[in-house]
Amino acid sequence: MGLLNKIFKRGDTQTTQFEESDSDPAGGSKNAPRRELVHVVLRDTMRQHGIPTDWIDCAILSVVNENTMTGMHVHLIVRNGHDRLLAYVPAFQSSFMSAITKFEPRVSDWLLSLCWQFEGMANTRWEPMPDPKVWTGAAAAAGAASAASSDADDVEEDLKALFAIRDAAMKGDVKPPPGHTDFQPTQPGL
Repeated sequence: MGLLNKIFKRGDTQTTQFEESDSDPAGGSKNAPRRELVHVVLRDTMRQHGIPTDWIDCAILSVVNENTMTGMHVHLIVRNGHDRLLAYVPAFQSSFMSAITKFEPRVSDWLLSLCWQFEGMANTRWEPMPDPKVWTGAAAAAGAASAASSDADDVEEDLKALFAIRDAAMKGDVKPPPGHTDFQPTQPGL
C-alpha cells in the first residue's frame, strides 16, 4: 500500500509531523530523553550565569520527517529582563550549546534549530530605530575608515617598536646574559 501511495502521491499524506512539547511528556517518544536534557541543561545554564528562573521559558517542537528521523526545534522565550539579557544572548546561547554538547556530542543530529522570542517588550522603553542610512553607506564608510586608521596606527606602533629594538642592538646596549654566547662551535653530525 505504501508503494501505491508513493506512486499516486495521495494528497492527504504529509512529509513532516509535528508534536507539541506539552502534548504527552511521559508518552515514551524517542525525543522524551532529549526533551528532558534540553530542559535540565537550560536550567543549569541559567543557574550558572545567575539568570532568574522566571526569565526564560522553553518550548520544544518535536519533528519526524518522511525518513522517520526525529528531531526537535527549541524555542527559548524571554519573559523578563529584556534590557539586561539582550546583549548577552549570543554568549548565553554559546554556553547552552557547549553544555548540551558535553552530555550529547551528536546534538547537531537532532537539535534542528534554536530560536529566541522576546515577550512583553512593548512595556520596555527602547531607543528608536536610527535612520536607514546608518546601516548602509554612511556607517559602512565610517566603519571602514576607522578600521583603516586603527590598522595604520597599529602598524606605525609596531614599526616604532622594531626600530627601537634595532637601534638598541646596533648601539650595543643589548648584552647577552653572562655565560651565553651568540654562536656555538659546529658539531659533527652523528
